[in-house]
Parts: sequence; C-alpha cells; structure tokens
Amino acid sequence: MFSVLLFYLFIKPSEFEVNLKARTVPGDVIETIRIWNRSLNEAHIVEVDSFNSVSQTIVWKTRRYNYKWKFINLNDSLTHVNVQISEPGRTFINKFLVPFTDQNIEKDAEEIVTAFYEVLKTHLKITKVKVIGEVEMDSSFCVCRRFETDQLDKANGMMRDYPLLTSFINDFGLKLDGPPIVKVLQWDHNNGLLKFDFCFPIIKADSLPTVEGLVYLKIEKTKALKAEYYGNYITSDRAWYALVQYADENGYKTDRLPIEYFYDNPNLGMNEIKWKAEVYLSIYK
Repeated sequence: MFSVLLFYLFIKPSEFEVNLKARTVPGDVIETIRIWNRSLNEAHIVEVDSFNSVSQTIVWKTRRYNYKWKFINLNDSLTHVNVQISEPGRTFINKFLVPFTDQNIEKDAEEIVTAFYEVLKTHLKITKVKVIGEVEMDSSFCVCRRFETDQLDKANGMMRDYPLLTSFINDFGLKLDGPPIVKVLQWDHNNGLLKFDFCFPIIKADSLPTVEGLVYLKIEKTKALKAEYYGNYITSDRAWYALVQYADENGYKTDRLPIEYFYDNPNLGMNEIKWKAEVYLSIYK
C-alpha cells in the first residue's frame, strides 16, 4: 500500500485522468486535436508521437496545464483515448487534494475535454470514410502546382490555385482528362507538414506550354489500396489514416504517400457531406 502511495505522489506523471472512446482511428483524433488546438486562445501542440500520443499545453482561465493524449486502437473503427492532465507548480498539492476535494484541475478538465469531444463528434457526423481495399489505380498525365504547407492547410492551397490551373487549361486550349488530384510527395505526420502537387489531369498534347510555377507529372498505373471519403475536403486526410491502418493490419507495404481524386467543386454550393474524394496508397511487395 505504501509503495502504491509513493508511486501516486512522486512518480505518476499526472494528477488527473479522463478516458473516452472515439468511433474512428487514432490519426483522425490527432488531426481533430490539431484543428481544435487552433481554436483555443492559448494552446500549443508540443509533440506528436506517431499514432500513440499527443502532448499539448493549454492555458484555461489563466491556469496552465499539460495534456497528454494517449491512444489505443481497439479495432478499425474504435479508439480508446486516455487524457493525462498535469498542472505545473501544483503537481504535489493536486495529487494530495484531488482524491478528497474538487480542484480546478478537475473542473477545467471536464470543460476542456467536453469541448474537444463535441468538436470530434461534430466532425464525425459530417465525414465518412470507407476503405474499399486493393485495386489498380489508373495512370494520369497532369499539370501541377507544387506546395509545402501545414497538413491542415492543404485545402487552402488547392482553393487558392484552382483558378490558376483552370485559366491555364482554358488559355492554352488543353483538354481535361479527369477530376483534380493531390499527389503527396512528403508527409511528416508528427510535425503536421506536407509537400504535395495539386494537379489537373489533361490529355497530353504534342506541344505543351511552359509556365513558371507549373510542372507536368505522370502518375503511373499501380496497385493500390483505395478508400472513399465524403465530407469537407479540409479533412480528406482522414482517409489517409484509415488506409495506413488498413495496410498495417493486413500486411501491406506502402510508401505512405496518398493520392487523392476530388469529384466535386466546393464552389457550386453542394452540401459538404456529399463531397466525394477517392484516396489511394500505392502498395508493393
């Protein structure tokens, strides 16, 4: 009993914990935390450790907390989330008082985690990911604009340069050959960073114009894992995480560099729940 008390007071890293379940994969929860973090007045993502945990600092009502979000994947559609909470400078007194009295760390945790969980529930209501499995992805020849952005800002880059690519196609009399594509070149999940090409597939002509800032790219025909995504294109990367998990669970080797095909134009006013994207991960032996 004494050893348990010593562990609780001097070794256990947090003073308070909250547990919840999310009907999605860990990567989806992590990216939702990143989006939610941007909405807070004083909050910072300190570290993302693969799909295992997120460390975050939050200032709430002038009180500073360290939040450690830990994830256990229970199955392909359910994640256990354990939130370990500590208040720097009050660690020992919180550990002593929390079992017997209501402390601010508990009250604030209820407000903070509830606020996040409402954001997560709303997100899950308006998005859908369905993993199809192994397919053969067709080849495409494209004109592309290259970006390096935060993962959360992928859609902003697409929307900004959609008119540029459209004008290029029209001005030079080129023919479209499919929906817009994002081809990820580098994906740093832990730091939330991307390098990608935003592309319009075109029918390859004998002579192609050269314009600064645009590149031509051939996407090769290949075996791939496929998922369908429905929802706002800002969060289409949720299908990436579903595909990565499916690949890991089923023994597939992938380059973890998704390719997305976007079938709806957000500017046309259609309900975002109906926006469709097809997402692929190339596989190899």
